[in-house]
Amino acid sequence: MNYKNYTIVSARCSSSRLPNKALLEINNELKSIEIVIERAKLIGLPVILATSSDSSDDSLEYIARKHHIDIFRGELENKIKRWRDCFNKFQIDYAVQIDGDDLCYDFNLAKKALEEIHYDEYDIITCKKDVITGLFTFVLTRDSIEKLFSVAKEKSINTDIIIKFIEKAGLKIGFLETSSLEINKNIRLTLDYEEDFEFFKKLYSLIDIRTTTKKIIEFLEENPNICKINFHKQADFIKNQEKFNNSVKI
Repeated sequence: MNYKNYTIVSARCSSSRLPNKALLEINNELKSIEIVIERAKLIGLPVILATSSDSSDDSLEYIARKHHIDIFRGELENKIKRWRDCFNKFQIDYAVQIDGDDLCYDFNLAKKALEEIHYDEYDIITCKKDVITGLFTFVLTRDSIEKLFSVAKEKSINTDIIIKFIEKAGLKIGFLETSSLEINKNIRLTLDYEEDFEFFKKLYSLIDIRTTTKKIIEFLEENPNICKINFHKQADFIKNQEKFNNSVKI
């Protein structure tokens, strides 16, 4: 059977902690979301930039066209509904989901996860909690999106973090095997604070944006001073995620 596989990059400009972080210039050539898009292409699937229909995200549509990828515009707050509508529009069977914050996303892990979800009966594949933040997010099936949407139908609901929705929907979760290189490290690879912005500017002034995540981690292990730019924000990041999850009422 021929399945329709896509990569969906989720992003919007109305971030609170670091305003317009998707549009921050990381080097002289590329904004943060452009780096995520170019890394997403290395998975080898068609890429869709899934953003909101709010006018604040008009610039993201221009960027999608510039990088010759598809654009989907949907709900602002309800990311699950945005995904579901995107799945329906493009008739997607399986999708790699990438957060627009993850500028060192591991495209090789994504390939591995896509293989696994085709051969195992999982709704969703992700990594365990001890992996480096920003390394990988999810691979999802069409059925898993429908299950998630069944518990997140309300248009105004904020589904920015979907852990509770996964639990409520009863999704069968598969966990990727990761190497010792990828777990329990004092490395942070996501963009949420000013310190993260400084970290990525420094990192991508020294290495190419298409470097494998494995080599990026090895490089950071050899240059720990770069990690010190932003890793101290990880505790705040975890605390904020926990606070959001505790506020979700389903």
